[in-house]
Amino acid sequence: MNDEFFDDEQELMEAQVAAASEDTVIVEDAAAPADAEAPEREPSARRDAPPFWMVLAIAAISLVLGVVIGYLVGTTATISKLESESAQMSQAQVGAGDASSATLPDGHPELAINEDGSASLADDASSES
Repeated sequence: MNDEFFDDEQELMEAQVAAASEDTVIVEDAAAPADAEAPEREPSARRDAPPFWMVLAIAAISLVLGVVIGYLVGTTATISKLESESAQMSQAQVGAGDASSATLPDGHPELAINEDGSASLADDASSES
């Protein structure tokens, strides 16, 4: 078989690689006096780690946000629980208030509970009727 086509392609690829490496050598030679001790970097090299202060700042911000969000979630849960308990207590007091007014001891004045929740002495005429 004839491999001339592949040989030509191989030679072209090697020429391109050589030309590219000469270009990078020229660029590196121009930058060489500025930082002669700097190691060569490959395009696929890892990035440097962020500075330590940035890591600490991110950790502190995350911690503060976690505390604030936890406080807000806990507060809303507590408020909703207190509201439900308050509603249950007010319903129990209304029911107990009606029952307790019927079982007051002798000599205790009769009370009339107004719609706004305040109490006043019941008129003798309304209790007799």
